[in-house]
Amino acid sequence: MIQAERSYWESKLYGRKFDLIVLGAGLTGQSIAHFFKKNNPAKKVLVVDRGFYPIGASTRNAGFACFGSVTEHMADMEIEEESKIIDRIRRRIHGLGLLRQTLGDKNIGYREPGAYEIFTDARVYEQALEHLDICNRWLREAAGLEEVYQKCEHNGFPAISIKQEGCLHPGKMMRTLYEKNLAAGVEFRWQSQVESIDQDNGVLILENGIELEGEQLAVATNSFTSTLLDDIDIKPGRGFVFVTKPIPNLQWKGTYHFDRGYYYFRGVEGDRFLLGGARSLDIDVETTTEFGTNQKIKKSLTSFANDVLRLPEGWEIDTEWSGIMGFTSTKSPMLQRINNKTSVVAGLSGMGVALGMQLGKEAAEVMK
Repeated sequence: MIQAERSYWESKLYGRKFDLIVLGAGLTGQSIAHFFKKNNPAKKVLVVDRGFYPIGASTRNAGFACFGSVTEHMADMEIEEESKIIDRIRRRIHGLGLLRQTLGDKNIGYREPGAYEIFTDARVYEQALEHLDICNRWLREAAGLEEVYQKCEHNGFPAISIKQEGCLHPGKMMRTLYEKNLAAGVEFRWQSQVESIDQDNGVLILENGIELEGEQLAVATNSFTSTLLDDIDIKPGRGFVFVTKPIPNLQWKGTYHFDRGYYYFRGVEGDRFLLGGARSLDIDVETTTEFGTNQKIKKSLTSFANDVLRLPEGWEIDTEWSGIMGFTSTKSPMLQRINNKTSVVAGLSGMGVALGMQLGKEAAEVMK
């Protein structure tokens, strides 16, 4: 790192106090900046991120624009009351609508190729069918949607179809939002690792000793929040994903869920196949902020592709990666004002695409 004294001109330029500093340049953080700036055009907004680009989950997810499968909702019933599940579904659906309206379907590569949850266990399938009415009622109460989940068969599997679920290109999504923020006058500092936060005075202290002061701070670092704020209980969850080389005559072109949402797969760019998840197989090891590949999970996903989905022989992985999600104990996201200077938005629990912009807008309104 280059060490140099600051010039008079640099002090005037970089020593300013901002009206809002957002820590974290993912979907949630940039959405906070976007809506705060939209509501307050004359105010100075700065977004700070430790990476060359956002490296948590916003550009590393599987690109599902979803609001939850039936077995995921069933699992949620075991840890949270119905009213909160409905509220979370409402936020997800409104969030997806807000995302599409704000950025534009074409700009984010949004499409709806057909969505399904598939089953291999007859008992689990019957249990899911028994919950169709309640899940459809939740979608009706949350967003006025009728008969979202329906019994069907797909590619030879017992299945439940999911209306109005889609997918998108996370990279295009983030690029479009970034360009909108730049055009609006939002400033960015990349590769700026935060050493500590002075919550009471609205100051970020970077590891290079530079201090950035804001009238307000918004911490939007999701899974990494607990490393900066001791009292915030957000558990990290690493997710593994791979995309194959082109597969001729690929049958799995829609978006798919399996096993409470722990497995997810979809078609990409016509003839490529994306598969991810299986975190549940090694949950303790995957509760980490370290990027990397768990070979046990990779092997299981490969077997799932071969033995369950029966991909054509000879398919190959082209690209593989991991992303880090942040989870609350109940999966309901956190939007918390710590004091009159600092707010936290985190714990999107694997639904960042659906919730990120909605939570960002809500946070911006709190910080008027």
